[in-house]
Amino acid sequence: MKQENLAWILFIFLSLTWGSSFILMKKSMFPLGGNELVLSPFQVGSLRIVIAGLVLLPLAIKHLKKLSWKHFPFLAVTGVFGNLLPALLFTTAQTRLDSSMAGILNMGTSFFVTIIGIVIYKAFPSRLQLIGLLLGSLGLYMVLREQIDFSMGDLNYAFLIIIATICYAVSLTTIKFKLTEMPPVAITSISFLIILIPALGISFYFDAFSPIINHPDGLKSLGFLSILSVVGTAIAVLLFTKLIAISSHIFSSAVAYMLPVVAIFIGVLDGEEFHLINLIWVATILGGVYLMNKKSTQAKKS
Repeated sequence: MKQENLAWILFIFLSLTWGSSFILMKKSMFPLGGNELVLSPFQVGSLRIVIAGLVLLPLAIKHLKKLSWKHFPFLAVTGVFGNLLPALLFTTAQTRLDSSMAGILNMGTSFFVTIIGIVIYKAFPSRLQLIGLLLGSLGLYMVLREQIDFSMGDLNYAFLIIIATICYAVSLTTIKFKLTEMPPVAITSISFLIILIPALGISFYFDAFSPIINHPDGLKSLGFLSILSVVGTAIAVLLFTKLIAISSHIFSSAVAYMLPVVAIFIGVLDGEEFHLINLIWVATILGGVYLMNKKSTQAKKS
């Protein structure tokens, strides 16, 4: 299969998977809806990393022999900034923000990836990629204007998601520019191995296992959390690392543009209103994403 086609397959899968992760985070904390909290944000965030880390543990052990100590600091950056911190920040934010808003704010990843790429790595985007960023931003803004009431959000909690997107951008650019010698499976599994013990310590500190055992809805929370951890974290991060390896850093970050679209459609299935005019803006976003991938396509042809 051509790398360009594989990149699009991975892009679509990750958009659907991570677009669903916001509602799964919410359901892990509030399995019955409403305001009854079963698992706290730090309990969900830490257990998400623990479960994903245990799933990836056999792969990490297998690839430890490929680990060069010069790569260790960059793998630690990838683990902490790409997974541990965002897991804690997003769950905390979603105690006050709805899933659609969290998905929309997550689009900031693309901007921070572009900025870090230019400032630190001197990786300047092509003209088409800049046009794609602008188109994606326009389409996302129009969807956001139609669907979201900003007055209902809490800016302090929204800022936590902005910090998380900066963390994602740091991790993505580190993988793209500092870990190209390592296979994606090794990068993902070893970075999770590095943060497994800290995440386990956080989960014990916040008594994360007690509600699962003692709360009547604890197993329901664990069910949502398990799907989030295995599919939305372990498998998704593994495939995302592969996407970074075979495409440009800007196209990889463009996944963030599709997450809010998926999140809003899931909201529609859950009874939220969606205006048909937004289909035009969704198409605009898709056009922007297509242009973001043009640089790698042209380079391959050359």
